[in-house]
Amino acid sequence: MNRLKKRYSKILDWLESLNENKIVPGLDRMQELMHYLGNPEKELDIIMIGGTNAKGSTCFSLNSTLTKAGIKTGCFTSPHLHSVRERILLGEELIPIEELHACLSKIKEITTEFQIKPTYFEVLTATAYHYFNSKNVDYAIMEIGLGGEWDAVNIGQARIAILTTLGLDHEEYLGKTLESIAITKSRIVKDKTVVITGWPKEYHKFIPQCWNFNYGKDINDWIRYALKVLKLGCSVNIVSIPGRYEIAENFILDTAHNTQAIKFLLNKKGDYQKILIGILKDKDIENIICSFPKDCEILVCNLETERSVSSSKLSEICLKHGYQNKEFERVSDAMEYAAHHKTLVTGSFYTVSAAREFLKLEGYDEL
Repeated sequence: MNRLKKRYSKILDWLESLNENKIVPGLDRMQELMHYLGNPEKELDIIMIGGTNAKGSTCFSLNSTLTKAGIKTGCFTSPHLHSVRERILLGEELIPIEELHACLSKIKEITTEFQIKPTYFEVLTATAYHYFNSKNVDYAIMEIGLGGEWDAVNIGQARIAILTTLGLDHEEYLGKTLESIAITKSRIVKDKTVVITGWPKEYHKFIPQCWNFNYGKDINDWIRYALKVLKLGCSVNIVSIPGRYEIAENFILDTAHNTQAIKFLLNKKGDYQKILIGILKDKDIENIICSFPKDCEILVCNLETERSVSSSKLSEICLKHGYQNKEFERVSDAMEYAAHHKTLVTGSFYTVSAAREFLKLEGYDEL
């Protein structure tokens, strides 16, 4: 390993020590961190993407559309499948290792000197804002990680806010009703923000007063409205994204991880012989499983994270609801078992990541 990769590996160890899965509501740490970075978010034209599902797909397709039109963009998404660099794009290129190392090192120095204790996600959000400003992007496309009001991304001010879909997810943080979730997710909207949304009309009343309001039913509509706001006449470019309805051999891989997304996925195609799942503890597990067709075998897997629901627990829920299932210690074991069957792999980014590694799909070994 060369010197840069050694230093890069060391700074990633520091980043991971902040606990990737830690969620600490509030913007106080971000405000302090961004102050010492020079508040780069205040210099950026920001397009925020919030909502429940289709956020990542909207970010990537909007980013591709603008890039192909000659617009200089930065794009921040989460989580990643294989490499943390996937989260921060300049145009359609991953942030280079040396650039990410430099940004993270600068932020580490600030947090040490001023005794700031940011989370993993806050550091990466600050990195994206700092990097995009240093590259003088025309627009920073920023995906909300969780919720909206207290999400680290919301330290910036959205010129355009795209609120994609509305569904139940992260209920322990956002509330157990669509109303409470709508309220917190819509707090990325300020009085000078242009709103574009796919939310059902009965939830529009929860969106704060804004500069302008547009309703569209899908990604194509949302991007078309964004282009209109930006006074651009280019065509919409919807892109394929790794891990989002990705077809590989007899497998379809999709990171759907809540009931709304799973049902949408199964509406596209439902004739699977097997469904391979690994799910995190904070999900609506029973409703996700009950969304599956009864005539397929469910392959339940442990995931390589402490947040994973055990395969034995998943098997118990499957049996309770009358599903034939088989337990696996690892996703790779289940992939081998399903090698000659039409199989859906879903339930989590961790599940799809492990499946892509097994299949050795492009990007699986990215640093």
